[in-house]
Amino acid sequence: MAVSRRKAARVSVAARKAPPTRSRSRFVASALNKNVRRARVVSPVSAPLTFKKVAVVHVEGEAVEETAEQRERSKAKEARRKHEQQLWQRYLKTGSEASRNALWVHYQPLVRYISERLKAKLPECIDVCDLMGAGNIGLQDAIQKFDPRMDTRFETYCVPRIRGAILDSIRALDWVPRLIRNKSHQFERCVRELAAELHREPTDEEIARRLNMNMQQLNELKCELDVKAQISVEGCARDGSDERDLMRLEMLESRREIEPTRELQREEIREMALRGLNNKERAVVEQYYFQGRSMKQIGSELRLSESRICQIHSQVLEVLKRKFRAYQDSCVIS
Repeated sequence: MAVSRRKAARVSVAARKAPPTRSRSRFVASALNKNVRRARVVSPVSAPLTFKKVAVVHVEGEAVEETAEQRERSKAKEARRKHEQQLWQRYLKTGSEASRNALWVHYQPLVRYISERLKAKLPECIDVCDLMGAGNIGLQDAIQKFDPRMDTRFETYCVPRIRGAILDSIRALDWVPRLIRNKSHQFERCVRELAAELHREPTDEEIARRLNMNMQQLNELKCELDVKAQISVEGCARDGSDERDLMRLEMLESRREIEPTRELQREEIREMALRGLNNKERAVVEQYYFQGRSMKQIGSELRLSESRICQIHSQVLEVLKRKFRAYQDSCVIS
């Protein structure tokens, strides 16, 4: 009995010394007034210690401090809600065009926000004002079809409709079919995954194996995706256009301009072909290959039959084959 009493006494002393366990609450006691509790916030350690004038509000039956900034924000939010209710009451009561336009103007910041979020994922050639124009069409349709009896906020109802209207306008202006876009996204995702796994650029065989294709099917897929490789000249002329598109545009071949090196090569081949030929053979080669005249026209000018011109042409071809074959052998570096 004595031993059990000593153990009970030790337990009671330990219980008095041990601090009571408390669950972590969302509120903490104020340092200025112990009877007032404030919301628990994580403050930076390096921030200076300042005291703000706060108000006391009751949340879930407990007194919580509220800063001046939070109080102003809640007042502005409450005023906005009241203004929205007044606009909707006026529109549902009258259904006039003026009340509908007032609602349309009120929700313009929401349209701009959604348009700017989508613009961040689109090319530079697309203007955010065009996206807002399409979004306004979705907003007007949402205002007309919104039913307050659905027990939901208008923002929750109109955001998907605005976003959908913008995406529909982009797809309507896109000259690339949607199926090609989906295939392109799938192909690019496969290449990124293989590059992350192999820590290098994947080969065509590895890509075909991941896509469950053979090489012929992969080549056909690449040919289909080549339609995306076209570049907008007007988009490259705008300020802030993609530098990669500008580099690709500069690398394009201009068929209107004559390349100087190509003309030099052509003149060199012409001199080499005509070297060592007599007058008739030279006339046949020049007029047939460089002037584009027919055998009959060449024969009438040289006062020879067409068959004789063909015979001269065959002889010249044999001579030129031997000459250029010898030239090619001399150019090979052994």
